[in-house]
Amino acid sequence: MKRLGILEYLLIALVSITLFNTFLGEQFSSTVLVSILIALTVTYKGFVVIDHFMELKGANNNLRFLMKLYFVIFPFLIIVSAFY
Repeated sequence: MKRLGILEYLLIALVSITLFNTFLGEQFSSTVLVSILIALTVTYKGFVVIDHFMELKGANNNLRFLMKLYFVIFPFLIIVSAFY
């Protein structure tokens, strides 16, 4: 049997985080806290996908910066929307 590599472990982590976010959304009544936690996990998941699954670790720095900026701005907007 083939051993699991880093990508398989990362995929399991991403799925686990997604299930955890679903649990948070279903069980907690504090929408602000849940929104902040989900925004932080979206940022983390985005960075993992950019570096490992899209293989942008060695890509052009401008492209990588723009992709990471995307995963910083939109979670920030999620947090801001939690207060309105």
